[in-house]
Formats: sequence, C-alpha cells, structure tokens
Amino acid sequence: MNKIYRLLWAYRNKMTNKLWGIAHVPARGTKKGEVLISYITEPFTLLPWEKFSNYHTMYWECHEIARLFSEKGYACDIVNAKDEAFVPKKPYAVCVDAENGLRRFAPYLPKDCKKVFHILISHWEEYNEAEEKRLGDLKRRRGVRLLPRRRMTPSENAHVADFLEGFGNRTAFSSFDRFKKPIFFIPISAALMLDFPERKDFESARRHFMWFGGGGAVLKGLDLALEAFAMTPEFNLHVCGPIHGEQDFIDEYWKELYETKNIKVYGRLDIGSPQFAELVNKCGAVIYPSGGEGSSGAIVQAMHAGLVPIITHETGIQEDAEYIPLENPTPESVAAAARAFSEMPAEDIRRLSKKIWSYARARYTRAEFSKAYKKFIEEKLHL
Repeated sequence: MNKIYRLLWAYRNKMTNKLWGIAHVPARGTKKGEVLISYITEPFTLLPWEKFSNYHTMYWECHEIARLFSEKGYACDIVNAKDEAFVPKKPYAVCVDAENGLRRFAPYLPKDCKKVFHILISHWEEYNEAEEKRLGDLKRRRGVRLLPRRRMTPSENAHVADFLEGFGNRTAFSSFDRFKKPIFFIPISAALMLDFPERKDFESARRHFMWFGGGGAVLKGLDLALEAFAMTPEFNLHVCGPIHGEQDFIDEYWKELYETKNIKVYGRLDIGSPQFAELVNKCGAVIYPSGGEGSSGAIVQAMHAGLVPIITHETGIQEDAEYIPLENPTPESVAAAARAFSEMPAEDIRRLSKKIWSYARARYTRAEFSKAYKKFIEEKLHL
C-alpha cells in the first residue's frame, strides 16, 4: 500500500478501534474471503512514519499475520483478545485467537471456519502451576508469600482449535500433549538485528551477567538470581525488567536489589537505547531461570546481542541453540552456573557467543517468522 492509502487506513482504524474495538486490513487483489484475528489492535493504528514498539515483538507479529492473510486475498478484522464483548458477525473462513476466545466465538462462526490457536506460552494449567510452585519454593526459603503476577485465565482454545501453531520448544509444546494435536512451530521474531560485538572485552564480560525479562519476577526467576548473586559478590548482576510494579517483591528483596554492591537495577530498557547497547557490551551472559514461557522474546533479543543464555528449558528456546541449561534451578545451582561460566577461557566464551548470535540471526528473525507463518497458511490452512 502506498503512504496515502496506509495513512487513510491508519486513521480509519484509529476511529473503529476507539469506537468498536476493531481494526481492519483489506484484501490484496481479488477478495476471497474474511479472516478474524483475535490478538491486539494497536499495531493497525500506527501512522506510516510510526515504528513498532521495541518492548515486545507481538506488535509486529500480529501486523504481519494480517498482512500475510491479506496477501492471500483475505480481508482481516482484528480485535483485542481480551475483548469479551465482541461477537463475530461475518462468515469468516479462518479465526485466529491468541488467548481464550475460540469457545465463545465458535457458535457464531461458520461450521467450516478453520479455528486456529496462536500459542504464546505453555498451557495455562502448567503455566499457573509453575508460578504457584515458584511462590511456594520462595515461601519455604524465606517465609514470605508473595502475590501471583502471571496467573492465566483458563482457556479451552487448545481443545476447540482445529490447528495449533506458535512459539515454544519441546518443553513448552509438551504441555499440550493431552490434546493429541500437532503444533506447527512458529519462531518468535526479534525487534532488532544487532551486529556481533567484535570488540567486546570477554575477559571482563565473563564476570558480568544480565537478568532480562518481563513481569512476574518470581515466575521469571529473578528471586533465584538475586539470591544467587548475593552469595557470589565476585560476580555482577544487571537487572533489566519492569519490576517496579511489583511492590511486594521489591519490599522482600530490597536489600538484594538496592543494597548489594554487585547487583544493579536498571528497570525496563529500550533495546534500541545507548544504555542497553552499553550494558550488553559489558555482559557475557544472560541468566534467566524462568519457570514458564512460550519463547522468551527477551532471551532471543539477548542472543542477538551475543549474550550466552544460561536458562531453563522452560524459557522456550529451541534445544539445539547450545544454551547452557539450568535444570530445576535453586539459588545455589544458579550461583554454580555463574561460577562455571566465569571460569571458562575468554576465547571459549567468544566462540560460544558467536555461535549463539549466529543461531539467533538464522532462526529468530522477522523474516523467519514470516516465512514460517506463510508456510502454515499455505500448507495447513490451504489458502
């Protein structure tokens, strides 16, 4: 679409999104049908000169899914997955939902509508159980019960869907085994492609680690990382993430967060900022003992920066990525992993860093996301 046409559609979507919570993408060429996408509407209200947010890859990904259907001749209606008031009123050929809308939509969809569950995280039961386990472990260690921050709403999407596709690895996908439905793997994209840090001082970097993740500090293992680095003052932990909204966590870990010399808190950083660039150049590894993800966009972006992932399988990174695994992490095992990494020769870390960076450039990009989703549309949906 040319800029004027895109501008008109952006303003149209701003209006329809504000009034009715819906955005539209027209079909390219001869229109063949309609597609409903229940995900997020914000990307479709951007003006031609506005960029997608660097804070999460879903903005570009949702927009790209609609673009791919449009290229096949299907007009798309996009609604927010959390909008429980929306009722389908068109004879949609495909309905893609990223949360828990398929059961509610089903009575209003044509019988031959292909219902697709776009998987972003592991199954909601396992995800909730993982957070509950982490909260219980923390209470046993420190005697305090913190609030659950990432509890998911029960969803029947995996049961209702005709097709499952999305992010994850064997660990994440195994949480859907009970449904006996194949999952079409879609690689998560990266917000930014970064050059390999050829001039990094890996001798120094092997003693600096980054925790880089989203909300839900206990599920994401920040508590384990803080306790681990509090007992290893010879190593440095740089904490990047939106933790300031979790006051109970901050109160409990105030000493580790703000009174421990080898731990520094940055909050949420834009990965395109000079501060982020400076920080990743200082660190050798990203340490992330998460208990539940689909595929962690933060870890993928760290891989694009050449940071070696010291992560759980639950982080959702493909197992052949040569990350350093954390099995059933505890503060002690996280500290041991950091120590083992720091004892690697600097040149070995450089080589591993280059492998990780090359893997991310080959597997986790916008081009690979688009290629995989187009293949899903053509080979599974037969559009």
